[in-house]
Amino acid sequence: MKWQKLKDVVELTMGQSPSSESYNEDGNGMPFFQGKADFGKVTPKVRMYCTQPSKRAVENDILMSVRAPVGDVNICDVECCIGRGLASLRAKNEILNYKYLYYVLSSQKEQIANKGTGSTFKAINKGILEEIEIPIQDLDIQKKIVCVLDNAQELIDKRKEQIEACDQLVKSQFIEMFGDPFINPKGWEEVEVGKYLNILTDYHSNGSYETLRDNVTLLDKPDYALMVRTTDLEKGNYENDVKYIDEHAYKYLEKSKVFGGEIIINKIGSAGKVYLMPYLNRPVSLAMNQFLLRFDESKVNHVFMYHLLTTPCCERRIQDKVRGAVTKTITKDAVREVNVIMPPIELQNQFVQFVQQVGKLKFEMEQSFVELENNFNALMQRAFKGELF
Repeated sequence: MKWQKLKDVVELTMGQSPSSESYNEDGNGMPFFQGKADFGKVTPKVRMYCTQPSKRAVENDILMSVRAPVGDVNICDVECCIGRGLASLRAKNEILNYKYLYYVLSSQKEQIANKGTGSTFKAINKGILEEIEIPIQDLDIQKKIVCVLDNAQELIDKRKEQIEACDQLVKSQFIEMFGDPFINPKGWEEVEVGKYLNILTDYHSNGSYETLRDNVTLLDKPDYALMVRTTDLEKGNYENDVKYIDEHAYKYLEKSKVFGGEIIINKIGSAGKVYLMPYLNRPVSLAMNQFLLRFDESKVNHVFMYHLLTTPCCERRIQDKVRGAVTKTITKDAVREVNVIMPPIELQNQFVQFVQQVGKLKFEMEQSFVELENNFNALMQRAFKGELF
């Protein structure tokens, strides 16, 4: 095995944007890929076409994002035009297998991204790309490595499909038990969300801007309580890149303590987005720009309510309450007025038992998924050190 510069093993073409007059979404001309936004899992997705292509890529070229962000790769599966956000790397077949090149570059994504320059957004130029070195092995060995990695990737993809199937199973069970909330074919009671609300609160319920400023300071280092934000809820990650508050601030924010199991709704930005707060077994407080909802537990199961509010019907009803042309917002009163179905609590609880059973299965699959990904990454490292064959 030896390391060679990309300029010696690929034909490198930097993309160039064609005339904007040639862009279209009607299928006229050839597919036009502008950057990372057009990437799929392995191959790009066609959104635009152009009739006056400037720079082209062909099937089996490796497309790399070269600006905002740098380093992501896809395999081109059709002759296309590439814009300035992409570069095309065409493997010299007598030296390099294109799929091997794809996996090598995928394994080096972080290192390649670190070569990007620019203050506003990162970009990488042709000269830097040409000097990147990759491990070159015999073609037969390359093909064997591709076969091993393809099989490992297939296992990961199947596990991911199974995890997604769990979510679909829950949605199907919801419709089977309760029907489409928009049509309400089972004739459930229809009420406003506010009817069974015990608490609808937020960060600013604790006091004025001045007193909040004087009593609450967000901390980057671990401290007494976690300050749960939208970004944490989106990622489902409550340990990395999070914010904390001290004990004094936590006690001061008495009206927005979070215990787990509550419904949280964004009130600004992605206004109306609904989350179910997990149980974290530690002090947690609600960050700004969110509402926290607790319901009468004799009437409403919070897990049922989360699945109800995230149906297409209720998402639409919530969005109908959102206001603002530039900055989208929703008010407490608007949240209270959202209309929902309300089946008997016994039936809600039956549904939640089903959700919990599926959740256990999904958790096991997610653990397996992480293990498969770790094994895949280890395989890549061994493969490109020459340790597999």
